[in-house]
Amino acid sequence: MATYRKAWAPPQVGLGEARNKRVLGGTFAITAADVTTINNTVGLFVAPAGFVVTNIAAYSTDMDTGGPTLTFSLGDSGSAARFLSASTIGQAGTSVLVLASTGQNYKFTVDTEVVLLVAAAATTPAAGTLIVNFEGYIEP
Repeated sequence: MATYRKAWAPPQVGLGEARNKRVLGGTFAITAADVTTINNTVGLFVAPAGFVVTNIAAYSTDMDTGGPTLTFSLGDSGSAARFLSASTIGQAGTSVLVLASTGQNYKFTVDTEVVLLVAAAATTPAAGTLIVNFEGYIEP
């Protein structure tokens, strides 16, 4: 059965002024249990209303020491893969700098939780670290 776990801290302070670069995200501890079942989700952080995503940088440690089969998507309640779709970064500890086309210049209209979705479960799950940073700006 799929599970949900929240890994984000209280709201981030200091939104910056309009069109000034802003980076959202952080470093998140992912448990072996998080990557064991397809469709498990982990809440990562909250993007504030008005934030426009222009770029992504994501890095993962190796969280599938077997097969490997693990894939991650990054999205929100409107689209589970809005920012990253079925990425293999968790298979061998790699990074990705390419934002999915559905997330390019996406503007959050309300405060929205960004979530990690396990698109394909790990063959041999391992705990690890996920770093996700969204670059963008606050549009007035």
